[in-house]
Amino acid sequence: MKNYNITRRQFLRASALGLGGVIMAACAPSLTSTTAPTEVQATATTAAQPTATTAALLAGGKSARGFVEPPFLAERVKAGKLPPIDERLPAETFVVGPDTLIQEQYGAWKNGQYGGDINIAATWGTGFLNIAQSSTILRSPSQSTKASRPNVVSAYKVSDDYTSYTLTLRKGLKWSDGEPVSTEDVRFVFEDLYGDPGMNYGWDGALYTDGNSALGPAKLTIQDENTFTLTFSQPYGAFIASLNSWIPGYDMLIRPAHYLKKFHAKYAKKEDLDALLKANNETDWTKLLNSKNVAHWDMGEIRALGMPCLNAWVLVEATDTRRVFERNPYFWHVDSDGLQLPYIDRVVNNLAIDSNGTLNAIMSGKVDLAGGNNIALSQMPTLVQTASQFNRKIFTTGSFNFPIMLFLNHDFEYDKADSVWQKLITDADNRFGKALAAAMDPQEVNKSVFFGKFGKPMMNATGPDLALANKLLDELGFDKRGSDGLRLGPDGNPFIFRISFYTIEAPEETPISELLKEQIQKAGLHVELDVIDSALWYQRASDNSLMASLKWNDGEAWSTGISEDYLPAHKGPWSPMTWLYFSSNGKNGRKPPQYIQDFYDLHTARKAYPPESEKGLEIYNKLFQWMSDHYVMIPTVGHQVKPNSVNAKLQNLPNEGAPFDLDVYINAEGYWYAS
Repeated sequence: MKNYNITRRQFLRASALGLGGVIMAACAPSLTSTTAPTEVQATATTAAQPTATTAALLAGGKSARGFVEPPFLAERVKAGKLPPIDERLPAETFVVGPDTLIQEQYGAWKNGQYGGDINIAATWGTGFLNIAQSSTILRSPSQSTKASRPNVVSAYKVSDDYTSYTLTLRKGLKWSDGEPVSTEDVRFVFEDLYGDPGMNYGWDGALYTDGNSALGPAKLTIQDENTFTLTFSQPYGAFIASLNSWIPGYDMLIRPAHYLKKFHAKYAKKEDLDALLKANNETDWTKLLNSKNVAHWDMGEIRALGMPCLNAWVLVEATDTRRVFERNPYFWHVDSDGLQLPYIDRVVNNLAIDSNGTLNAIMSGKVDLAGGNNIALSQMPTLVQTASQFNRKIFTTGSFNFPIMLFLNHDFEYDKADSVWQKLITDADNRFGKALAAAMDPQEVNKSVFFGKFGKPMMNATGPDLALANKLLDELGFDKRGSDGLRLGPDGNPFIFRISFYTIEAPEETPISELLKEQIQKAGLHVELDVIDSALWYQRASDNSLMASLKWNDGEAWSTGISEDYLPAHKGPWSPMTWLYFSSNGKNGRKPPQYIQDFYDLHTARKAYPPESEKGLEIYNKLFQWMSDHYVMIPTVGHQVKPNSVNAKLQNLPNEGAPFDLDVYINAEGYWYAS
């Protein structure tokens, strides 16, 4: 019998895994893709299966326009409760196939068949459907923005100087309740939401020229019921990324005016609005409207029931424990056989209390699709144990996110005279950041927490080089020690390097933080780990009281423009007060010192060009180098590898080793169950 002794490194991993997972990890095989056998145990929750094969449906004939009615909707059509498919779809549909949802090299496409449910167990109502909405204004594969195929629109034109964008909505496009989509839905957003000060409804940041509020928002011009133009005050090529990105989504520009006008005093009859206020226990119509005007991120919230959308699936049932989404009868995506997407009829979210509840549901075979931040690599040995039992396929991909980063707040104590921190963080040679990076050991974190499966060290993570760390700290004035053997600050007083974080988002933060403390203290700095709840963390981030913090971000998608959470107050706060100054046009916050102004100049210059253009990428690379050189963030480990657990019968999945975990969700409208 073998003995499995638990080392200190395995113990650190235990806080993420649980002790049983550690014991298995000690003898775990190499983590490669695992496909379960076809039989399903009776205790598993299996998804509803396809109702009819494509061959059988095609044999029954197509509609006059060449489409195939989903059996899930056939009874409603027969009963006259729903128009037939030819009347539901716009004049020009969006055809999905290879290289449409994700690149062909990362996942082959095969036309599918109708039917079935995808069961999930997310901790919030929307689950993955904010990512899998499929209804961005333009569409590029995966997390890219270059292809920019018309999606909600049928055509668009960008001026040569990138100051104007003319967009034409698809003729005959309908909201999920069957009402037509028109430029009135755009006008309402610009004039009655953004443009009405009484609504207190802030502009989407992407609609400001170059994302800068000082330059003003886009000017809307309506040509006709389908065509409108957005004009910016100076070149704004990066807006093309916002039109592609699932983060702002279509509702940045378009919302169902016919529905929202019911809650707006300008349009609703007083007696009708009074009745709605009473029914919703509200006295202020603006608050009621803002509550009913649900963003795509929250389309799984109970208050979203009844709100029309353009998404692939629509919320039809919402309780405290369960959310059910059904296929949108008016969704305009089809495959080359004429089948209307999505292939899957329903997404059922049986809500989990917390991340452990999600993991338990996956382990017990009750989840058909789990990826992204739902599973950590440290949990993979545990998942493998039940994959065969519940007919699950487990495979790994890259990540949309950078790993946990150590953020250094360049604004901390900026208004305090003789601040030791400010002297360190504004050092012209960035020696404090260099010293921390030299003391850190990303390879140790990789081996101890992630089985050595993460990528090579990245960005400015150059350690371990303890000799260099000690040399730099000595030069900065940390050359004296206290009675505890730790370094005194340059002012001769005890110096505490405080790292604040919360653990609800990433179970690995605790073992990573312990290793980080151990590594940095080897260089003689006194490190204090400040573990707080998420609400307090965000409060301190907002009021500039965090010295340093641990947080992930969307770094793998920065270059394409899908995300810009490298900004100084967007994930880990590395300069929240200069961001306040920048975003308030100098009315609040801290005027950036020149070296941080250099960052804002690069960020603004980048916005003039499409992110994946030659010029856009050139400026982005300079921007990324600035962040690296100034140590605003330091990776604790290399590029992430993420596990995904899916029903083994699902088709059109990304390949093992595909670059983005979120593509497991982006691709969802194209999934179908093999019979």
